[in-house]
Amino acid sequence: MEGDRKRSANASSQQPRKKKSSKVKTKHLDPKFLELRRTLQIACGTKNFSTAMEAYERLHINEGIKMESQSFYNLLNLCEGLSERGVHIGTPKNPKNKDAPSANEKLEKREFSNEERKKFAFELKSKMDANDLPLNETAYTALIRILCKSGDLEEAETLIQQAGNCAQCKPKLRMFSCLMSAFCSRGELDGALRIWATMASIKRINKTGKIEISIEPTEKEYCMIIKCATMVGDFKVIDRALSDLAEDVLIPSLDTTNAIIQWFQSKHAIRSASDKESESALERVTGLPSAEAPSFGPLQCASSTLPEISKSVPIDLITGTIESGCLEGMKLKPVPLTLNAWQAMLATNEHIVLKGELEEHGNVSEFAGGGKGKKRIATKLDMEKRAEQWQDFIHFLSTKYGPPSFEQDAANDKNGSLDLVIDGANIGYYKQNFAKSPRHVDYRQIDRFLEHVKREGKTVLLFLHARHFATKLMPRWAESIVDKWDKEGILYRTPYGCNDDWFWMHAALWCGRNTMVLSNDEMRDHHFQMCAYRSFLRWKERQQVRFDIISGQVSLFYPDVYSRRIQKLDDKSFVIPLPKRGDENRFLDGSHAADDSAPEEETYVCIKQR
Repeated sequence: MEGDRKRSANASSQQPRKKKSSKVKTKHLDPKFLELRRTLQIACGTKNFSTAMEAYERLHINEGIKMESQSFYNLLNLCEGLSERGVHIGTPKNPKNKDAPSANEKLEKREFSNEERKKFAFELKSKMDANDLPLNETAYTALIRILCKSGDLEEAETLIQQAGNCAQCKPKLRMFSCLMSAFCSRGELDGALRIWATMASIKRINKTGKIEISIEPTEKEYCMIIKCATMVGDFKVIDRALSDLAEDVLIPSLDTTNAIIQWFQSKHAIRSASDKESESALERVTGLPSAEAPSFGPLQCASSTLPEISKSVPIDLITGTIESGCLEGMKLKPVPLTLNAWQAMLATNEHIVLKGELEEHGNVSEFAGGGKGKKRIATKLDMEKRAEQWQDFIHFLSTKYGPPSFEQDAANDKNGSLDLVIDGANIGYYKQNFAKSPRHVDYRQIDRFLEHVKREGKTVLLFLHARHFATKLMPRWAESIVDKWDKEGILYRTPYGCNDDWFWMHAALWCGRNTMVLSNDEMRDHHFQMCAYRSFLRWKERQQVRFDIISGQVSLFYPDVYSRRIQKLDDKSFVIPLPKRGDENRFLDGSHAADDSAPEEETYVCIKQR
């Protein structure tokens, strides 16, 4: 009997468990509660504020039907108008009540003034406060935008401070950007800078309770500030915004470029006696983040003549020489990362390896980025093993190449320099995506690249993941090739459980500015993880060597001798790159893409102060 019971228990335990139904049970809910929820959801989808108002007053106010927090959020967003964004509204269900409005029914829309919307929105806020319902970020953003539209900027600024102290509100840039835009459009530069300072001071809290980084402006906010500073003639703010913009954005949009040109064409671009006595908004507003980018000043002409400006100027792509215009004959320069930025990238890469990701990302996404699917959740044992493997790698780098090298022209120490770090998998799989292609990398193709760069006199270090050397994967004929790499001391096998990209990137950063990376990888997953450190794309622009195989011959494409970015050539000369076709991957924030109307050739705006 005991054995029968055990067999019966085992048999029952092996039976597949029934999946829990994902359907939300609503039978026990008041049909009018469901009607109110659904009507608000549909109203959000059609931006029909009048329908939402009618349902709210009829069912909630007059009949006392309870409202959930999401319905309040939906109403607040409808008050604002859902400008520039959508809002999560859930999935409206078809009601059994035939008298309720259907999803396809055309509902008449009534126009509401900004004051009516503002009044209703703050009545909703009062009700939420009375019922202890917290406001989330979308609700705060909607209220702030409503206040901006009605011109109550001081009240909106107070609300932003309140949002920063609300645990349920995780501030986003859009909450600040709308108020900064409102201040800038009124020419109130101090107010715009106060918002910038508030963005820097508010720290977001992630799920682990750790403080995240502050919110940083994008090109859009820099452009606002430049336009406003031009309006009021504050050349010091222009210098600060332009310096930060040049450091953060490789190629500005045409709107930003035109905003910069407007400054140099304005009367404020000519220095006057009163400029020495006038106080800048930078001196009046406290709390702004420290300026780390080099100054672009002076941005005023000492003479009474405005700067000379040449547009759509071509350059010699080989030498970087400007071919015409007011700066004809001058050369664009390579602009390296600052020492601090380089060190920060090295530290960031190591932190991602040892911690899994940066704390400031707050585990907000389950995806790894770069189209690589969901993140693999590492156990504590995995992380401990990874830390040991990483320490072995750091010991290898220290022994072979000495301590980290950051100086512009510094050679590595006693063990010699490293010219080229090679992403072996990227080369080994290049043009191997064909029918019946082997699962393994093309070892001969990798060796062909190695022989090519060695003939050029380059010292190299090849990185390949350990799985490429597994007996079941690597063919027998490749063993002699791999043995040769080992004997030459140019191969590093990255261990299981680790991303080989971490290792070759760290080696390139460790060995300094003279070390390049041979890879066609766009490194989008690294950009995703390092997004808080805007130096990443500028490092990539100066350090990545691309390749191709043309008619069986290896071709390498080294970085240009100059940096394609806003740069200062001397105290009185500036250049701004114009977008060209194919620039989609060059924009830092990912919000700009050069369409077919953009020229194919590389051109610049040149500015020469007198």
